[in-house]
Amino acid sequence: MRIPALLLLSALLIGCSTTAVRLTEAERQTAWQNHQQKLNASHRWSMRGRVALQTDDRGWQARISWVKSERKQHIQLSGPFGGSVVALTQDRNGAVLRDNRGNEYMDSDAERLLQQVTGWKIPINGLQYWVRGQAIPNVNAKLELDEIGRLKSLKQNNWEIRYLAYARYGQLQLPRRIFMSRLVGDGSGRILEVRLALNRWQSDP
Repeated sequence: MRIPALLLLSALLIGCSTTAVRLTEAERQTAWQNHQQKLNASHRWSMRGRVALQTDDRGWQARISWVKSERKQHIQLSGPFGGSVVALTQDRNGAVLRDNRGNEYMDSDAERLLQQVTGWKIPINGLQYWVRGQAIPNVNAKLELDEIGRLKSLKQNNWEIRYLAYARYGQLQLPRRIFMSRLVGDGSGRILEVRLALNRWQSDP
């Protein structure tokens, strides 16, 4: 009996999809640990993309550029707050925020400074880990891995984080789309949602 070529091709494709890589729990944990070692070995990284914040009654979106090294990080947000540019730099001496009017603000903590100036609480201290698919070290967290050992969801510091898509950049699988949410914390029951769409990553040893 001759099987039509199209039918045979469909069967092969179905077979491939059902035999996609699915690691055992132990293998996923090993893949996760190996991935963490690679990330931790990269002391300098940069990324670009878009970020959107939304509550029930207001929101904004912006282009984001983030450059991180061992001792310093620089974050630039372009487009929010009436089309302005906000540049936030943090090193061992503290944090400095500059807007496009030349105003300069300082604080010992970058996250607190950004909230004081803009009114938005963006979890920068956690994001420097979460944005690369990591949990904050030595802080309680609930993790879920996907079928090949990448971070699928994370609950930490009252944030719920879901990793919707990854892409390969060099030797690393890094997040491409992230969705985060938490209660605003003012007793109103409002939820703050953060969406990140990342389209350019670079990591250096």
